[in-house]
Amino acid sequence: MLQFQTLGVVSCSKMNLVGTLGRSFFEFPNSFQKRWEKQKKN
Repeated sequence: MLQFQTLGVVSCSKMNLVGTLGRSFFEFPNSFQKRWEKQKKN
């Protein structure tokens, strides 16, 4: 039972990590594009 709980916590934190990484991975190009557009205007 304890092993199963640990497994659940590990998989949950893994999903959280993947979600955070995915979000930052998608947000990074957006911020980069905005910065690039600002530089082009100047």
